[in-house]
Amino acid sequence: MKLLFTSDLHGNSSHYERLRFVVELEKPDVIILGGDLLPDDSALDAKRLGTGQPKYIRGAFRNVVTDLRKASGCDEVLVIFGNHDWGSAVDAMGELSSDGLLKVLTPKDAIQVGGVNFLGYSCTPPTPWFVKDFERLDRPGDEPPLMGGARWRISRMTQLGAGTLFDGVPTIQEELAAVTAPASPWVFVVHAPPYATKLDQSYQGESWGSHSVRVALERLQPMLSLHGHIHESPDVSGDFKDMLGATTAVNPGQSVKVLCYAVVDIDVAGARITNLRRGRQP
Repeated sequence: MKLLFTSDLHGNSSHYERLRFVVELEKPDVIILGGDLLPDDSALDAKRLGTGQPKYIRGAFRNVVTDLRKASGCDEVLVIFGNHDWGSAVDAMGELSSDGLLKVLTPKDAIQVGGVNFLGYSCTPPTPWFVKDFERLDRPGDEPPLMGGARWRISRMTQLGAGTLFDGVPTIQEELAAVTAPASPWVFVVHAPPYATKLDQSYQGESWGSHSVRVALERLQPMLSLHGHIHESPDVSGDFKDMLGATTAVNPGQSVKVLCYAVVDIDVAGARITNLRRGRQP
């Protein structure tokens, strides 16, 4: 089985054109999109935050997924959300799922493709960005960030202070503690990279990953974990992969002018990775 993974495209039409070229060339069996796939609503229409992403999904993104499937000959497109995504995008993405165009990965119910099980988790620790639907405190007892933000509430955006935003919301640690490993071989697609690895290094040399994601990977030991979120990490750390026990963890990073992605070949019967490489498409 050949997997093609990329993340953090942020609605960049040039990146989606590059991705179409890559999947046509690579012919993967599964295309995996690891969150932050949509344009920021503030860039679409700052007066209607939270309403632009659903329209984008139902229009441009539907066309993107259709083109990716056609170009690759692959029927399996798996997605998660990211910290730039609004809760209002969930129902719209569900419509594409209901139409058979893609599958949304969750941490609860594994999706099996060709003998490989897939789980997904979309949330990250708090960031400086405004949208907080897919942000959680990393661990119980962590201090909320200084700045507040907004969550989507049924049909509108609600702006709240940091304490209120995270009060009563499960932490990443608590949510991942409930995850049970499916049958091997399996892949965990998680937007946030594990803490203190080659996958979470900022330009300032700081680790911006999740402690709880690291603990979960060390406990669950998927064959492969796929991450994004920290775009610059492979260039800062010098590598796009790291090992956590038996788990190969990957973050291909992302660039403004070049599409970054990873290609993974899996021996399904042997439950092992036979080839792993990072690609960059100008």
